[in-house]
Amino acid sequence: MKPVLLVIDCQNDFVRGASPYQCDMLDAPLVTRIRELIGFSRERGIPVVYTQHSIEPDKSNAEFGEPPDVRACIRGTGGWEIIEELKPRPGECVIQKDKYDAFYGTILEETLRTLGVDALILCGVLTNNCVRATAEGAHYRGFRLYVVSDCTGATSYLPEKSPQDIHDVTIRDLQERMYETHVVTFAEVKKLIAE
Repeated sequence: MKPVLLVIDCQNDFVRGASPYQCDMLDAPLVTRIRELIGFSRERGIPVVYTQHSIEPDKSNAEFGEPPDVRACIRGTGGWEIIEELKPRPGECVIQKDKYDAFYGTILEETLRTLGVDALILCGVLTNNCVRATAEGAHYRGFRLYVVSDCTGATSYLPEKSPQDIHDVTIRDLQERMYETHVVTFAEVKKLIAE
């Protein structure tokens, strides 16, 4: 197995309470776990690739139907920036995207093929939006998937369901319906890479 760590949309506007795009689960403990996963991957020589949701100031590339007053992940703003503790190092690839699926209309697949990887370790947000859509995009392109359950987080749009409920059902659904999709914890990733 030759993996890459894909860090999905760990941007200031997704921090809990920061914007209309907030991730209810993206708090200090989750940021810390993601930072540790990034550090572990770098130590083991696993390439780290970031995605960055990037909306033009005129919102010409925003999601279809998005209300005009939603101002989040606007290119060049502080909210669009990757969280300081998680910032890429020089030379690490950042894929700017404007759809949930990070493969759609980007150079992500070309980048991964150039790196020669066959497996993706996914972390970041939102489990039920961009993580899920990108996992599906990776599956359709023949990549083995490892979704790190304690390094991803969701938001609930259903008043009767908590963010953790939505996270758990999304993770379970991905694992049960897509072959070669493995749900792992950070501790399990460490064991997997050590083998």
